Amino acid sequence: MTATLWAVLAPALLPVVFVFFYVYKKDKTEKEPLGFVLKVLIWGAIFSIPCAFIELRLENLLKGVLDESTVKYAFWENTVGVALVEEFSKWLVIMIFVWKNDNFDYSYDGIVYATTASLGFAALENVMYIISFGSSVSLGRAIFSIPGHATFGVFMGGYLSRGKKRFLDKWPAVLPRVMALVVPTIIHGIYDFLLSEQLPEEYNYVFFVYVLVLDFMAWRKIKRGARKDKPLGVVKHDESLEVEKYGPRKAPSEMTMGLSEDESMEFRAVKEEN
Repeated sequence: MTATLWAVLAPALLPVVFVFFYVYKKDKTEKEPLGFVLKVLIWGAIFSIPCAFIELRLENLLKGVLDESTVKYAFWENTVGVALVEEFSKWLVIMIFVWKNDNFDYSYDGIVYATTASLGFAALENVMYIISFGSSVSLGRAIFSIPGHATFGVFMGGYLSRGKKRFLDKWPAVLPRVMALVVPTIIHGIYDFLLSEQLPEEYNYVFFVYVLVLDFMAWRKIKRGARKDKPLGVVKHDESLEVEKYGPRKAPSEMTMGLSEDESMEFRAVKEEN
């Protein structure tokens, strides 16, 4: 029984663990608490459970109005019937558990949390696929499906960080939050559509090129996001600890590390006026 369990879990979860720690270890400027990040991972998996039922319902609805042998059916089934449902579940995890959490305070954090929610979704989906179809599908899913979900999460996270910055600056954040759902849905929908059996086999080559381009873009976003990680707003610290470290005259009441030189000068000028 134990050997059978490991035969399912190992190929299903090892790729998830690898991608998760790659993204998490890049977060060096202000590391997110591992416990909270793992909770987001778990919620990502939990929120994936109703997706299968919703997708089945939408599939039946589409079959009632479209011929399932057509390319038109394949397009709507993959974009609305699958991609929108799955990306909305991940987006919802962030909106409910992460958006207003104080830990979401640096620009790279959006990528960490959105990718983590996506990997939680992918983890449970992977387990269910391997239970249903056997370990023969594990290699293909490790190469394509897990990185695919992570890539969608990277794009989502970038827009979420833009939105969180606007939110902290008291500006409307509706557009970047909407884009955090729309953009991953589009790239996910195209990803699945290119694998549709309604398309000629030649589209498999287009799919491979598409995946390579997406993975490269996501890798660049992770590298650049981690390197240019900075506060989304002014980060406050415990003054008692700062007084103990710097002395009462030198202790800063807010941290300006990570801000540009102009932002730091503006912050100091405002502070002196007050």
